[in-house]
Amino acid sequence: MKLVLDCDPGLDDAVAILVAAHYADLIGITTVAGNVGINRTTRNALVVAQVAGVDVPIHRGAARPLAGAAVDGSRIHGQTGLGNSVLPDLTWSEASDDAVAYICDTARSVDDLHLLAIGPLTNVALALQRDPDLRRHLAGLTIMGGGAHIGNITPVAEFNIWADPEAAAVVFEKAAPVTMVGLDVTNRVVFGDGDIARMRATATPATELAANVVEYLLDRFREYLGHSTVPVHDATAVIAATHPQLFEKSRHPIAVELSGAHTRGMTVADLRPAALGRALDQPRPPTSDVVWGTDVEAVRELIVEAVVAY
Repeated sequence: MKLVLDCDPGLDDAVAILVAAHYADLIGITTVAGNVGINRTTRNALVVAQVAGVDVPIHRGAARPLAGAAVDGSRIHGQTGLGNSVLPDLTWSEASDDAVAYICDTARSVDDLHLLAIGPLTNVALALQRDPDLRRHLAGLTIMGGGAHIGNITPVAEFNIWADPEAAAVVFEKAAPVTMVGLDVTNRVVFGDGDIARMRATATPATELAANVVEYLLDRFREYLGHSTVPVHDATAVIAATHPQLFEKSRHPIAVELSGAHTRGMTVADLRPAALGRALDQPRPPTSDVVWGTDVEAVRELIVEAVVAY
């Protein structure tokens, strides 16, 4: 699979970069503001690639959402975005500061390209606005974001969608069908101390970084929620793209709520039978694939195997 990874590193994004480079033909990486600001996410992507020897171009993307003020997840991810990891001096540099142009140009020039977005969808929305035919040139578009039943920033909104709901609305409307790898499935693939120990046992710079970021994330979950395991959302989304046979999904209309006082950023999946919507003469948004379940043990093993390969 030829893949462009759009990301906002971010703890779990760091692991996702390693997994994507291991299982896919990773063509390039684009960055977006999300878990931390754009300077940090771009630097973090470069650091992870440098440490692991993932030699692909990295393009800086959007610094703020389409509307409203920028938000971040530094309370979970730390001020740098990579927790308390001691990072090496950066010797690699970004290929450009125009991720949107890179996405548009690569979609048209690389056959069978899959775009995987694991951060806020700002870059993807801007690319769709620049090239309305973008989706037609992609073999697939997968996102880590949303959820049909639950949120994590609010009761109903997941962080990546909540951080730029206007962008998400553009993507679900203009780029359907999207494969939504949301909290319905990513919350099920959890890591604990044993998985971290397996990563750390390889004792390379890349595996040490991966173990450190997952451990930092786990410590936050212990501190805030009392949990002994933690989901690694973005790496799960990579496996959903590279190993789709391990996942269960179904197609439904999906809209993004933009104005609700308590529901802004919610991905509203219409799970009713299609005939009911027609009988009630209700307009329905475009349909996308909602990923529901997976072979949890197989996905966890694939993620660990990818990390320890470095």
